[in-house]
Amino acid sequence: MHSYAFYNGHLRESEKRLQALDNPSTASKAPAYQYPSSGHVPTASEERAQKDADDLSLLRENLAIELTSPMGSVTYPKNLTWSNYTDYIFCPTLCYELEYPRTAGINWMELFYKVLAVFGCIFLLTITSEEFIYPVMMESAFRLETVTSFSETALILAESISMLLFPFMITFLLVFLVIFEYVLGAFAEITCMHTLFY
Repeated sequence: MHSYAFYNGHLRESEKRLQALDNPSTASKAPAYQYPSSGHVPTASEERAQKDADDLSLLRENLAIELTSPMGSVTYPKNLTWSNYTDYIFCPTLCYELEYPRTAGINWMELFYKVLAVFGCIFLLTITSEEFIYPVMMESAFRLETVTSFSETALILAESISMLLFPFMITFLLVFLVIFEYVLGAFAEITCMHTLFY
């Protein structure tokens, strides 16, 4: 949401600047540069006026380029539609752009493999939790109910933590893999995002 709002706010300010250059309310309506007659040597003020006009032209061009997507298909404010916003929400990216590079279509086999991998990772997460995390937690909870001294409590907690380090590491890596590789990869295929972005 922040990227979408910030970038469109930036584009709005760029559009205001471009409109102010097109129709300045306080500026003179006289031409910025008048061509000299033949044999006329331009004065310093005429050269400065020409430089200002060149700078103004360059600024107009830069602002116009900024308001247009790199591929040239979308310009601000025509991007402010519900379909554009929904497309951005489902694209696997954090940074909003006016337009993203797209593939010609969905690679259905790649999408099938990504979805299958999501369910495979969820299965591995379930097995890891049921076989390696849950029994350790239950045993340590049972043992903690029967102890009376602080040193025994600390020993049980240290044993439990050391037995849970490897399963938690596996769980963390699987969650990272399922989210950032398979789920976002599946959304990249569904939205026809170019593979450069994921």
